[in-house]
Amino acid sequence: RGELVARIREDGPISFREFMDLALYHPRGGYYSAPARHRVGQEGDFITSVSVGRTFGRLLAHRIHQFWAANRCPAELHLLEPGPEGGDLALDILGEAKRAIPDLHKALHYHACEPAEGKRAALAKRLEEAGEPRTTVVGSPRELDPAGRDHECGTGPRTGIILANEVLDALPVHLVRFEAGRWHERCVTFADGRLAWELRELVDGPLAEAVGQLGTRFPDAYDTEICLEQPEFLAPLAAAFDHALFIFIDYGFPRCDYYHPSRTDGTLRTYVRHQAGDDPLSSPGRQDLSVHVDFTRLLTSADALGLKPHGFTRQERYLTALAEPLLTGLPSDSPDTTSFIRQFRTLTHPGMLGAAFHILELTKGPVNPSPEPFRFDPQGIRILTTPSLA
Repeated sequence: RGELVARIREDGPISFREFMDLALYHPRGGYYSAPARHRVGQEGDFITSVSVGRTFGRLLAHRIHQFWAANRCPAELHLLEPGPEGGDLALDILGEAKRAIPDLHKALHYHACEPAEGKRAALAKRLEEAGEPRTTVVGSPRELDPAGRDHECGTGPRTGIILANEVLDALPVHLVRFEAGRWHERCVTFADGRLAWELRELVDGPLAEAVGQLGTRFPDAYDTEICLEQPEFLAPLAAAFDHALFIFIDYGFPRCDYYHPSRTDGTLRTYVRHQAGDDPLSSPGRQDLSVHVDFTRLLTSADALGLKPHGFTRQERYLTALAEPLLTGLPSDSPDTTSFIRQFRTLTHPGMLGAAFHILELTKGPVNPSPEPFRFDPQGIRILTTPSLA
């Protein structure tokens, strides 16, 4: 907080994008930068599909297997995960592959992409202690082999999967408000001894252009968010592999829903000890800041990088498609089966995580992504191109 206040006093009000970036990612005081902070699970501030148990990772391991098999079982398959937190998802995926799909496990090379320097050493140690030899921890996708080639497979193209689970929701955003017939930017200032809001006129530039695309059919005091960070986030991921499948898992909406005139308070929320709040300025660095994802904007950003859409659906349908062949083979009287079913219900129930999360898959290069995960919603991708209400 002290550094934020000092910056505002020196330079004047700052954008919420800058505030959110400092609050979440400052090397010393950022919410996501501290290695020892409990963020996820019962002892943390929020739950994720990973914290429900091993079932989420087990199902994703079978999705990875589908892709690997559909592309003739390459001798090396690389899995790059941005925002891996403590490595739980990686170990769940690798563990299931080792147990149930050993040939895939031999081919799988896992790369954790963790920008926070203070967290990389702990993550690398945990992966090493788990006995998974084909793992690396990098600070950026650009640190992967710059030639983009497999070391063990000569000069052939590198095939990989980028798996981003609940990462996009933490990209810094601008806040905007529609009032008196026009858009303004909501900025952060310091007044009367506390952080406070200040409206600023929009100037020409990327933010004004993005807001202009929304139109003006909104009520007064309509607040929402604009994320301009997606292209910068996607570019190095898109360049990591020659042939690739991209799996984005997050809570969000297509644009027609995200910017509906009835959604007057936007989607920005704070999380502390599993309590949602709506005051992002109250405790910078000590609470999670999260926004829903505009999946239509993500699709547009991906298209500009040459990535192709494959499918879009709710988590309940995606995971059900993956789980159906597994459920028939589980022994009915096994404790493992009981645990699997309990976790599966949490992951897919519409009132829990099933409807809140969506999955968008994209591809790069001449790959066969296998349509199985989207067989319950084969036309779901069309909703992302539905015109907005503007």
